Amino acid sequence: MNKIRKYQFAGIIMSLCMAFVPKTFTSADEGDAYKVSYNLTGVTVSPQETEAAEGTSMDMTFTANPGYTLPEELPEGAIQIGGTYLSESDYTYMDGDLTINEVFGDVVITVAGISDDSSTEDPGSSSSGGPYSIVYDLYEVTASKQDGNVKEGTRYSVKLKANKGFKLNPSNVAVQVNNEYVYSGYSYNEGVLEIDSVTGDIIIEAIAIPKASSNKTNNNKNNSTSSNKKPAGSKTSTSSSGSNSKSSQALANSGKSASNYSTGSYRAPRTGDGMDIRYYGAFGLIFLGTGCLLAGKKFK
Repeated sequence: MNKIRKYQFAGIIMSLCMAFVPKTFTSADEGDAYKVSYNLTGVTVSPQETEAAEGTSMDMTFTANPGYTLPEELPEGAIQIGGTYLSESDYTYMDGDLTINEVFGDVVITVAGISDDSSTEDPGSSSSGGPYSIVYDLYEVTASKQDGNVKEGTRYSVKLKANKGFKLNPSNVAVQVNNEYVYSGYSYNEGVLEIDSVTGDIIIEAIAIPKASSNKTNNNKNNSTSSNKKPAGSKTSTSSSGSNSKSSQALANSGKSASNYSTGSYRAPRTGDGMDIRYYGAFGLIFLGTGCLLAGKKFK
């Protein structure tokens, strides 16, 4: 009885552990709070929350400082959560109002206002402040954005993706500003081209090259295999024809006529050459059997 009670007690303890322990672990992960940081230039945000619970959404409004205007749209990479840049489907932005659909990590928000200082400059000067054009010169490459115009100082980014069967190397991506190639002020990493600040008319060039094909090795194998095959109808041996000709010559030299012999296991006796020795053996066996039969009757 003591053993039975011990087993019952152990079963109760295990049931309680299974009932309460999983709930404890689950509740520990729910409602985690993540940090929210801002990189703002020429704008302010309200409310400026510093923490956000996991799975919740965020709503905020940006206001331009004096001498700045709000950007019409946020550039790619403006919102980062958990080290990942959000796409336009993960948030909405219009007239300074920003809504992030779901928080799943630390949030970094980068918004830069557009300076209005260029409005006091001579409209005829080359640095009038834009708007500046963005034009693409692509070969077997698809861009996430189309040709358009942006204001001076805009931080511009675009995704570049090689078409099927092609690859895009960083060395084949270039940027022109006012018809002159530039080698700084932009970066290209993992398919994303980012221009720090637009200061003139932009031409983005990207040329993809074909990927290496593996058909060459297969063709070489097929060629080597086909070269080993012999053409149909070719003769592989002439021993039979040679042996037949030699037999015919020997028979002709002997002066005898050809006899019909079977090529099977049984060989018929030659006609006209007397009794075959196998007939003598057969008759001997018959006589021996008859003698044994008569001797057996005699001794009965």
